[in-house]
Amino acid sequence: MSDVPSAPEAFFTAYIPSRFAELAGFEGASSQGSVVFTVTGSGQWAFRLSAGKLLVEPGARPDVIVSITIPEGSFVPLVVAGAERLAGHAPSPEKQLLAFRALTLDAERVALIRGVSGCVAFAVIDGASTHRVYVTPGSGTPNVARPECEISCEAEAFWGLQSGANNPIELLMSGKLRIAGDAQIPMALSSLFV
Repeated sequence: MSDVPSAPEAFFTAYIPSRFAELAGFEGASSQGSVVFTVTGSGQWAFRLSAGKLLVEPGARPDVIVSITIPEGSFVPLVVAGAERLAGHAPSPEKQLLAFRALTLDAERVALIRGVSGCVAFAVIDGASTHRVYVTPGSGTPNVARPECEISCEAEAFWGLQSGANNPIELLMSGKLRIAGDAQIPMALSSLFV
């Protein structure tokens, strides 16, 4: 049985900080802002780094670098399942989860990300089901009904992107990653994904 909690509150306030404590490469680091996770209908949590410590606070903060919105029905199939796949691994900092990458960006890259407008939906196809995660730069509100860009892929490719095992350019060139809509948005956010 997995020790990854399926409840968003426990996942973000207990599991992620304990997982972060196992990682190397963040000693003394402070972030240029926060990453906010919202699970629709369950809550919102802001992450930031302060002198190498991961701080988790309920709600959003005004210094948002990027917001990640997860519909409640996609939380377990994408987030919990992804955490279970990564459990027991300690990848290098450049291959960390999206939130940890965003928290280590310099002020110039953070300013560039905050200057991007629009929302990117990641559509993960798992058999007959499609689950989505919405990434919005800064404190913008995601347009979940009609995101400006949608990146779709099969679940295995998505897990490979999350762990850093897959290169998004290679997946795009092979047709395993498809982009619809304004491709400039994910290009502007590329420092988060590669």
